[in-house]
Amino acid sequence: MASPLVSLLLIGICSLALIHQSAAECCNSWEEVTYKMDRGACEDVGGNGYNPHKCEITICADGVKKVGTYCGQASCNVFGCNCDGGCLRGEWTQSFLQKNRDYGIEILDVVRISF
Repeated sequence: MASPLVSLLLIGICSLALIHQSAAECCNSWEEVTYKMDRGACEDVGGNGYNPHKCEITICADGVKKVGTYCGQASCNVFGCNCDGGCLRGEWTQSFLQKNRDYGIEILDVVRISF
């Protein structure tokens, strides 16, 4: 049986590790966007759908299709935190519209997902 001092020391180390983790920036938010477009196909802007009047895409803050599990600039830990280079930055749906303005996109619905 471990001594109370060793147990207390282990609890302290684990607590410090959790405090350090909680201060990390996490990139575990994204938006699910439903849109229609006047020109082109859903796939032209990274979305999917068979009808250009109802397309869907999941984007990160930079307005680009989410690739991978999280919205970090590079690899993240299993919780979506401590991503190499930080999180992707931008104005979400506004960035998506700006990057794809030539397609005549109209946003129908937006749902922000955060974990």
